[in-house]
Amino acid sequence: MTRVPYATRESMDAAGQAVWDDIETSRGGVARNYAALLNNPQASGAMATLGGYARYETPLDPRVKALAVLTAAREACGHYVWTVNQPAAKTAGLSDEVIAAIREYRAPAGLESKDASVVQFVLEILRQHRVSDTTFEAVRAIVGDAGMVDILVVTGYYHSLAHSLQALDVDLPEGTTSALIY
Repeated sequence: MTRVPYATRESMDAAGQAVWDDIETSRGGVARNYAALLNNPQASGAMATLGGYARYETPLDPRVKALAVLTAAREACGHYVWTVNQPAAKTAGLSDEVIAAIREYRAPAGLESKDASVVQFVLEILRQHRVSDTTFEAVRAIVGDAGMVDILVVTGYYHSLAHSLQALDVDLPEGTTSALIY
């Protein structure tokens, strides 16, 4: 059970309700993740703006984005983010084998070279807080300069979201079982 109450629109002041409405409109509803975060509407609004870009607006190839999202979620042991992003990852073309390799900490070993480069990039920035020249150039050859920034934004957003939801112990959506096994 979540460590903070799930906010409701009715419990918020006008400014909070405006943030709620923005999130609801942009995402087709307010899921538990944002209902928990909306205990602080101003912070949630800022996070939702970044998340809106990372989720809906980045021109990154969906496969590249899915690799970054799942790797960031796995590195944070983020059950919620890992689980709810499985359908999008599969739609983006990630096979069960690629997803399992990330989940089981085997990736980037065994992945196709472009996939391996993206996963390696995310692992380096999250584990070592820097990226080698070799990895940077391999990923830049795939996504270009603007894409490098987008991978960092996607990685940072989803890693932060995963940690936040883990700290708040946010429940998965109703009827959903965690797809993440430690």
